[in-house]
Amino acid sequence: MKKKRIFAFLLMSILLLSCCGCSATSSGLSMLNRKKITELTHKGETYWANYQEKQEIGEATNVVEYQKPLSYVLQYPKTGHAAVDARIEGIVTEIRNAFDQEYTPADGPTGETKRSQKTEATLYLGYEAYLTDNDHMSLVFFETHETGNTVSPHTRIQIFHFDLSEDTELIAEDLMWTDFAKNASVYSQKYFTTTEPYNKSIFGNYKTLLAPDAGRFDRFAFTTEGVLFYFDRYDLFPGSFGIVSLTIPYEDMQTKIEEPEEKAAAPTQTSSKKMVALTYDDGPNPVATNAILDTLEKYNAKATFFDLGYLVEKYPDVVKREAALGCEVGSHSYDHKNFNKMTSAEIAADIQKTAAIFQKVLGKEPTVFRPPYGACDENVKKLIPMPIYLWSVDTLDWKSRDAKAVMDVIKSSGDLDGKVILMHGIYGSTAEATAELVPYLQKQGYELVTVSELIQAKHGETPQNSKIYGYSYFR
Repeated sequence: MKKKRIFAFLLMSILLLSCCGCSATSSGLSMLNRKKITELTHKGETYWANYQEKQEIGEATNVVEYQKPLSYVLQYPKTGHAAVDARIEGIVTEIRNAFDQEYTPADGPTGETKRSQKTEATLYLGYEAYLTDNDHMSLVFFETHETGNTVSPHTRIQIFHFDLSEDTELIAEDLMWTDFAKNASVYSQKYFTTTEPYNKSIFGNYKTLLAPDAGRFDRFAFTTEGVLFYFDRYDLFPGSFGIVSLTIPYEDMQTKIEEPEEKAAAPTQTSSKKMVALTYDDGPNPVATNAILDTLEKYNAKATFFDLGYLVEKYPDVVKREAALGCEVGSHSYDHKNFNKMTSAEIAADIQKTAAIFQKVLGKEPTVFRPPYGACDENVKKLIPMPIYLWSVDTLDWKSRDAKAVMDVIKSSGDLDGKVILMHGIYGSTAEATAELVPYLQKQGYELVTVSELIQAKHGETPQNSKIYGYSYFR
């Protein structure tokens, strides 16, 4: 009997300890939630402060939610116009849903797992709101993601237009008058090339980037001062400039602006200069590719990047930086399938899907192509509406994953004049090799150019669609 009482007492003690443990855990989680909410609120206030001076209409609504793994720090306006406010709430919901989808575990397009476990991430959303005399409101949303303790350097901008007098949303394309993009192009080129500090830092291919059809004047806000345009980080200037905005007065947007005279292009001639083309496949990668671009920017060198469509869509800021530095950005297909094993319909679908992504990110479709694995038979060649570039020096960087081994291959390849070097822009070891390779080649007297520039300079040829430029061509 005594043993039974002792056993019962021990059992009751275990149950009490277990209940106490549950209570402590619940309290601990509650304290953690409160701490996280306070921390996120402070961060939100700092983030929102960047935009509050330009909130000309509406009452700011703040939402701070701490959840695991995804949290939300959102600010958006309520204008008092029922239909407009409902649409704004719908836009915020769409942004949240896209964020959730981006950071939810999912399988990659080729079957590999892109995110095998949940990623902790926070969505920050701020806004500017401009009101004109005719009750037109332009609402500008700024979206930034934080993963762990790392804040994305890329801030996404979306702009929406509303007629408050009619309580309706307006379509941006319907608001652009004749020569809208053309006048904006001419004005912005003149402004950025004559105004400090922009004129000292603008990227060399600004005429292409600021062309009327480059897609950079489709995103705008109407203010009392003029038409406000935003240029993404790395669009025209080094990353330290961040997002650059430019307000063009209405009179300049609506008055004919004299365009600068274009010099006639010199006839194509072959060059005796020593030239070599560095090429990087399989990117972009936010770490390795950016490290490669750091080196190219430091030494004022160019390269050609053959990027995968699904990664272009995932890391648009990296691709924009490639183009902004004057590099050639070509297609390497959507997800690296072997074209020799695909049907004509599958190849056409891949090319169209990838082209649409390039158009969305860069404002233009890719103009050059490198087939995955270098696989491109005669039937495939006829289906590619771009010049097809292979290589003449294979560093095997994917195999060695060693910077010294990459350098050894290149140094043992003899005269590199007119050659195309194959590397991959997704490995840290390749980025390390590039940091040594670029100054080494320049000291050897080589000019680092894109593949298309190499073809024109060394062969006097304008690259032709559906033509393979292969190993023997680049010897």
